[in-house]
Amino acid sequence: MFDADDACLKCSLCVTACPVYREDPQFPGPKVLGPEWHRAALALPGLTAADHVDDCTFCQLCEAACPADVPVAHLIAHHKASQAKSPVVRLRDAVLARPHLMARAPGLAGLGGPPARWVGLSVETRRPRPQPLRWPAEPAATGARGIVALFVDCFTRAYDGGAAEAASRLLKAWGYAVRWVPRESRCCGAAAYAAGQPATARRIAAATAEDLGVNHGVQAIVTLNATCDGTLRDEWPRYFHQDVPAPVVPFAAFALAEAPPAFWDSLVASPSGLVFVHTTCRAKVSQGEGALLALARRAGADVVERLDVECCGAAGSYAFKAEHHGVAQRLGRRAAGQVGGRSGTLLVDSGTCALHLSQMTGLYAEHPARWLDQRRRGSEANLGRSTAARRT
Repeated sequence: MFDADDACLKCSLCVTACPVYREDPQFPGPKVLGPEWHRAALALPGLTAADHVDDCTFCQLCEAACPADVPVAHLIAHHKASQAKSPVVRLRDAVLARPHLMARAPGLAGLGGPPARWVGLSVETRRPRPQPLRWPAEPAATGARGIVALFVDCFTRAYDGGAAEAASRLLKAWGYAVRWVPRESRCCGAAAYAAGQPATARRIAAATAEDLGVNHGVQAIVTLNATCDGTLRDEWPRYFHQDVPAPVVPFAAFALAEAPPAFWDSLVASPSGLVFVHTTCRAKVSQGEGALLALARRAGADVVERLDVECCGAAGSYAFKAEHHGVAQRLGRRAAGQVGGRSGTLLVDSGTCALHLSQMTGLYAEHPARWLDQRRRGSEANLGRSTAARRT
């Protein structure tokens, strides 16, 4: 089915790396649910799904730890597809696997009380609030350094439009023409794949790829969400068999590489206070750690601290499901202990991680594009006040 799907050495490094295994005593672990179950299923077609397979968050840290390059998390995703579920749970999971459709009616995320309990949604997990964005006109590239496509994921489109607008302002300030994509509300396919619906994920990704089009002249696709970034870069070519029309670059990495030195120098005078940064599990696997830390320090943050958390527990729609609420809370508790009631700003490039960590720690969670844009505006305001004071 996959390359190296039968290459498991039984070394158990994937188990050691699994954050759920350490927090949930009933979770069998990635080795049992991934390669071992896959081998058994090949020998016994129609094998019943194992208990607690759905407790996997699809963080892919198991795959990053595997010395044999076994696609452990992807095998578990296919394992999830064999689960027997009630009609109500199937309906709930079908909706959560299509966040691009929910983005067209963002108020549905606020469903609470008895209706939420009836469909198996957690009534304790914080929900996002609608924040629509203003879709810009097609940019003119005359005189620009180049054209970049800003990938506006479905969460950003419905619940954090300000992050897309801030990123667009910054990219333009750095000399780029910005083309927002995809035009329609689309999903990269990550939500469906993590929910054990790989065939649905491929169909969703194919529709998004078609909507992206060729995008002639685009030199990079800048992403705002770490999960979408990893999915476009890794799942699309390897598992979804979709071409990506340009190199995929997360916003933080693009800022570090392309923002001119004068931009960074101008931010130093704007105070920031304590800044925490959290690199999501998908970003760790796809890009490694360091970009958000480097961005905060390059922007002159007074004190920067990395959250020592592997998977925060949000994991897309994972924390929104009632049966996963306890595990999600335990995964996020480590961050709460590290913060210890201190005040500050948390930089994280995932909307659901921002919601979950903000609820767990009490920190104000901010997308790095928003934070950087606010610091730019603060520096400009400080410069304006200094100029006015000199004139008087």
